[in-house]
Parts: sequence; structure tokens; C-alpha cells
Amino acid sequence: MGDLERQKTEIPCPKCSRDIEISYRDMYSRREAKCRRCGSKYKFNSSDASNLRSKIRDFERAQDKFGEAIQRILKGADIELKN
Repeated sequence: MGDLERQKTEIPCPKCSRDIEISYRDMYSRREAKCRRCGSKYKFNSSDASNLRSKIRDFERAQDKFGEAIQRILKGADIELKN
């Protein structure tokens, strides 16, 4: 599980507006977010949940490739040292 999947976000309760804290992983795996205060909840569509999971993985792969590109450009750079 990547760092982004563990990251939490807050969404407003659809009834009482209290913040519902939920991780992105819980959004796509549980497919719901429930308010602790009033019990109202969001029920997420399974295809939207699958899409979120896919996009998280795409984003994390892109971050890895970005880091690799930075390392490559630094390794290939000409270095000039000044006295």
C-alpha cells in the first residue's frame, strides 16, 4: 500500500456538515464514508471506487518515474567546481 492510499482527507457530512475523515484506501475499499455524529453516509459507486484506486496507482507510478528522472539528470550533469 502506497503513502497516498494511507493519506486521509475530510469530506463534509451530507446532513450535519461535520467533517468525515477517511483515507483514500477506505474510500475505494469500503465504498462508504459514515458520519460519527449523525450516522448519515456517502455510498460510493463501485466503478468510481475502482477508478480512484487505479488513478492512485497511476499517480504513484508517475511519482516514481519523476524521481528516477531527477536522479538521471543529476547523474548525467556536467559539474563545474569553482575555487
